[in-house]
Amino acid sequence: MASSADVRDMLDLPGRQAPPSRPPPAKRAKTEGKKFEGMNRELQNLLGDNTPAVTVMENRFKAKPNWKLKATPWVWTPFKNSARKDDLEFSHWVRGTPIEGEYVFAKFNKPVEVPTYTSEEYDKCLADTAWTPRETAYLLDLCKEYDLRWLVIQDRYEYEPEEKEPPSIRTLEDLKERYYFCCRKLMDLRREEGTVEWTARELELYNAMNFDKEKELFRKQYLERLLSRSPAEVAEEERLILEYRKLQESSKKLVQERHDLLRLLESPQTSSSFAQFQTSQGLSQLAANILANDKNRRRKTGPEAATEAAAQQTLQKGAAASHGNSHGNAQHSQAAAAHSHDSKSAQSANSPATATKTSKADLAQSATAKRVAKRVPPGQEHLYGISYHDRLTQGVFLRSSRVSTLKHTVQAKVQSVLAELAISAKLAMPTAKVCERYEALQQQITVLLDAKKQADKLEAEVKVLKAQKGGDESGE
Repeated sequence: MASSADVRDMLDLPGRQAPPSRPPPAKRAKTEGKKFEGMNRELQNLLGDNTPAVTVMENRFKAKPNWKLKATPWVWTPFKNSARKDDLEFSHWVRGTPIEGEYVFAKFNKPVEVPTYTSEEYDKCLADTAWTPRETAYLLDLCKEYDLRWLVIQDRYEYEPEEKEPPSIRTLEDLKERYYFCCRKLMDLRREEGTVEWTARELELYNAMNFDKEKELFRKQYLERLLSRSPAEVAEEERLILEYRKLQESSKKLVQERHDLLRLLESPQTSSSFAQFQTSQGLSQLAANILANDKNRRRKTGPEAATEAAAQQTLQKGAAASHGNSHGNAQHSQAAAAHSHDSKSAQSANSPATATKTSKADLAQSATAKRVAKRVPPGQEHLYGISYHDRLTQGVFLRSSRVSTLKHTVQAKVQSVLAELAISAKLAMPTAKVCERYEALQQQITVLLDAKKQADKLEAEVKVLKAQKGGDESGE
């Protein structure tokens, strides 16, 4: 059977073109990472080149001893310690060949350098009526022997005075004072003679040897009192410490409040005109700006009552300054109304004659207000319609809308009582005084309704008790 190549050859057809040969894929270089001992080969192949998620701790056991090696010999070797002066000979085991020479641990022997002196130096700077040369030498010998371990020195201090010497009992503070006194005096003497030049370390040592006996006694007495306190005294001291910390915090807060108040009072005076604050709209805008600034400052420093009071005081001062310090409140209301009327007429009229008449009227009104201004006596503000507000609100509102309302059930009963008294629920003239009296009347009616409710309840209970008592008597 002919193949496809033979058929193509008979029909003169071109043969199949061989597909282009592709280059063999590059073999990935195999990187040999660190092999972890104690980990299976399959698990390590899964990790590949990545870092293990957990730390692989290799098991490091103690290597097996090589029993084939020869054991190191131990030799019983005698030695002498150069730190001892009695030439006493000791022996110890040494591994291997013993090394001849100085004892290894002799270098750690650091004796204390106790000062020495001559009789001339003692007479010159160390003489003291309370100490004899013999007792001073005895003290220095003990200090050298026991390496300035003062408790041991005091325990071993058994000086036997001579026949002519008075007996004396030395405390630990007396021994310390005498020793450090001798050290400082000898250092001063040798520095003055020029035999020794002080280094920085010697100067520091000289200052450290300034022993104060009275201070040391006071320190020990204080520690004894501190350790002998009862639990009640410890609790009282802790309470006083907490109270002291509270006082510190309150004093810091008071200083901060005073600083804020002085900062408000010492604000720079403005050079602009107060004419823009002589109308109700200008005053409302001023109050709104002050309250906004106060809120922003309280967000930064926290709510503070003193700062809020200062802001209210500043608001009242600004309003009073805008109307003049000598003007009365009644005359100010008339002047403000006249100024408002004049400003509206000035906006409607554009002629120069009208502006001239308005300015003359303002001058005449201000002059009249100055002539009739007087101080309002205390307690007579209501005669002139003067009232004070804790805080001014922005915008126009009806005073009747600010009257406090009660609950729905209680409000219905109060309105029925007001209807019996021929008082309307809606005020015809809601002035400040009328609203105040109306709210007081509502509160009194509420109290009376509560009293009536309790009285009705007690009356019902009395009737029930009487009925029960009558039933018991009829049954008998």
